[in-house]
Amino acid sequence: MKPLHWIFVTLALTILAPLPGVAAEANVSQLVQSLHDEWADIFYRLPEDEQTEKFKTLLPRAHALVEQYPQEAEPLVLEAYVLCAYAAAEFSFGSLSKLTRARLLLVKSIAINPRVMKGSAYVTLGNLYYRLPGWPISYGNDDKARQNLEAALKLFPDELDTNYFYGDFLVGQGEYPKALIYLEKADKASIRSESRLSDLKLKEELKHRLKAAQEKNDDGGDFFSSLLPTAEE
Repeated sequence: MKPLHWIFVTLALTILAPLPGVAAEANVSQLVQSLHDEWADIFYRLPEDEQTEKFKTLLPRAHALVEQYPQEAEPLVLEAYVLCAYAAAEFSFGSLSKLTRARLLLVKSIAINPRVMKGSAYVTLGNLYYRLPGWPISYGNDDKARQNLEAALKLFPDELDTNYFYGDFLVGQGEYPKALIYLEKADKASIRSESRLSDLKLKEELKHRLKAAQEKNDDGGDFFSSLLPTAEE
């Protein structure tokens, strides 16, 4: 069983890619990249127990960028990422409200630019629909997860992350032969020099998902396993 923080470690692998053509104005690109780098530094380098306050401080700065550039997609995605990471670090049922806000931001960003950040808005939204519980607790929905992950794959059919996360979803659905097609394609994808850290981490996780698909045994866990105590506790 995987905890909530693991879910966002996995999601984070979709959002460390470079930001080519981030926005019409160079200033927006620079601001987004700066906060994006700060987000990544907190997520990957700080101990989990130190991340909550850092993300709490980063969030209003990301939101201010959205307010400054309301017609740009990238600041919306950036704020959604901060909310997701903050929710994971905070690690409580209160996290759900942040994830609801993140969904709204991702949907809005896609409406502005479906190709934003090489489809990672679609990928992240798909993963949220897949990993979170459904109504009445949250908005988890496998049909919407499939729709968003397939949308990302259609736009970027050869990317490591679009193939990996769609394959990961299919493993969770028990569609093992189909999952293998996409996971094996992800396995053959090259490590990108501009996103070497995220790609290497994704390749590590890919080994486990390939094994799960080959053995037809999904151990990906769920949201509740991160919140509910076990019998031993």
